[in-house]
Amino acid sequence: MAIEGSKSLPSSFGHVTEKLFDEYPIYKFNLPSTLVNTYLPLKLKSFSSSTWKNASKRHFFYSKPIIYASRCQISKTTEQLSSQISLTDLLQELFIENNSKIRYNFVITGNYLIFARIPRHYHVTYHILCKHITLANRSIDVRFAGELWKDEQDHFHLNNNSGTYRPQNRLIPQAIQLFDQLTPSLQFKGMHFQKNMQFPVKHRLNNKIQPQ
Repeated sequence: MAIEGSKSLPSSFGHVTEKLFDEYPIYKFNLPSTLVNTYLPLKLKSFSSSTWKNASKRHFFYSKPIIYASRCQISKTTEQLSSQISLTDLLQELFIENNSKIRYNFVITGNYLIFARIPRHYHVTYHILCKHITLANRSIDVRFAGELWKDEQDHFHLNNNSGTYRPQNRLIPQAIQLFDQLTPSLQFKGMHFQKNMQFPVKHRLNNKIQPQ
């Protein structure tokens, strides 16, 4: 499926931080709203449970001013990706290494897919920048959020690891169906976050990860 994509460009402040902490661009692909509505029709709320922790995140840690400050690392202009570069091509390039530790946070809204690499080095502004709520720019039309990666066996995966939006496990097959439409040759496999967290223990016990 041919969809338009773009890449964020660093701001003047971003040029400084990327020299220190590497470049972490944000990629965005416009999606037909009819396609998204077919597979992921429900909107997800951010920090939906009523706890003091979620209230502090909503009103302070991920408030509009904090998110704005983090997004100052990227400029308001973007670089349009070549029409010759498909989403499949880009993902294969970004995940050229078969390393499950290289992961990208992604968000699907009613009309676009947006994703950014989770930083290798702990740098608070970049970590905030790749958070799902920051990627979505506090959108009220989020349909799914999680992580993307490619394992050592060359398989692409996604999960529902998002503390902000907490997509239910039952939405994972629907997200997979959407990715199958967008990137049919990659054949994404779905995994719920809790199962994904158990894998390091299984790895130590069995010395390998059993296929899903």
